[in-house]
Amino acid sequence: MLRFLPRTLACLALCGLALASATGCQTDALTGKKTLNLYSYDDEKQMGDEAVQPILAELGGVYPDTALQNYLDQVGQKVVTAGRTRVRGEAEFPNWQFKFYLVNSSMINAFALPGGHVFVTRGILQKIKDESELAGLLGHEVAHVFARHGTERMSKMTMMIIPVALLGAFEETQGVAVVGYVAVQLLGLKYSRGDESESDAYGMRFAARAGYAPDGVIGVMQMLNDYTKEHGGGGPEFLSTHPDPGNRVKELTSQAKKEYPDADQGNYVRNEQEFGNAMIQCKANQPAYDLADQGDEAMGLAMAAAEKGDKNTATGEFTRALGLYQQAVSKQRDHAILHVNLAQANFYLEKYDAAEVNIKDALRLESSTFWPNFMGGLIAIKRNDNAVAEARLQNALNLIQDSAVGLFYMAVAEERGQKTEAAAGNYRKCYDTLGGEGDLAEKARLKLIELGKPDPKAK
Repeated sequence: MLRFLPRTLACLALCGLALASATGCQTDALTGKKTLNLYSYDDEKQMGDEAVQPILAELGGVYPDTALQNYLDQVGQKVVTAGRTRVRGEAEFPNWQFKFYLVNSSMINAFALPGGHVFVTRGILQKIKDESELAGLLGHEVAHVFARHGTERMSKMTMMIIPVALLGAFEETQGVAVVGYVAVQLLGLKYSRGDESESDAYGMRFAARAGYAPDGVIGVMQMLNDYTKEHGGGGPEFLSTHPDPGNRVKELTSQAKKEYPDADQGNYVRNEQEFGNAMIQCKANQPAYDLADQGDEAMGLAMAAAEKGDKNTATGEFTRALGLYQQAVSKQRDHAILHVNLAQANFYLEKYDAAEVNIKDALRLESSTFWPNFMGGLIAIKRNDNAVAEARLQNALNLIQDSAVGLFYMAVAEERGQKTEAAAGNYRKCYDTLGGEGDLAEKARLKLIELGKPDPKAK
């Protein structure tokens, strides 16, 4: 959902995280082995906490189904409780409150942030058959957190001197992500084969200790393998950050036979009916999202055409996307992200009054999330409603303070409202957030010069 705005989000630059002063070996909470980790537990928690809102925005926000969110959390907390029984005391692992997020994305993916934040997409949940598979999937991700695989990998990458940031530009007609160093690693972290094997093994153990059939995680891995074969080797997003160089299904099957010989004797649950009941509304909503995904594809073609200067093709594809989004909304009127999609299509078609109607519908449903407010700010700027733009963009920035594109357009709204000093301050924040690199930073720099401020590029 919203594959273009969230995926082109220029707001993930995270900064200000200090490395632990005492670097070197720390104890793996699951194995007891000594591992290289440059981050303290406090650093790790702060890193994860600060990345939650940018990543939620990147992935379309939280899926608007409170009952299903609660169900996901209940299963997750069972797995976490079971996992804590396997944590070694000498590691002094903190009593973090794990949080589970069902995100509104069609991608087939799940991942965990340091500090205990676990994300599961609507797309992968649609592919799971029962609660034991969900528990196995969550067990895998929870094991990554307990073992601190994320910060271990980041520590090793840091020792190899990784560039500070990937920088790009955000344009109204196209988008290129501007993703900060920490978020790049958290979103695209590739675990080692050893990390994956460890999380597979402990994920099965956590789920089984919570009472679930041990082969649940095997079902998930088999589904991912089948999906890859069905799509000609193009694996789901899960496999892009969870590399699978070996036959994990075979290894997990061997583990299950060895560690759980009683698995077929009725000692564990699958809870297929409970899972099916929890998923009823989500599955009922899927036709709307299938249409929205088609709209996303049309938007991609439109933006590609616009980039090449082919206005006629772009307009045709934007119009096709608009029609698909309208059909999606007609099937599910209570999901804000679908109304934001409509607003986005009308925005690119320069139908700003229609886009304003769409965004008001989105804000009525979700007044405190990033995308309705950010997109609403851009629309208000186009309609010369600068005070409204400021209010909406401020709401967006309250969620993601270092959104470079949010800072830029807040400055645009302030400049139009003749708040010159405030505008200059936000242009400068935008420039600094981007490290002075990329098209958007250059636009901010030129604006500063235009407002009579010193050139930030001057030495």
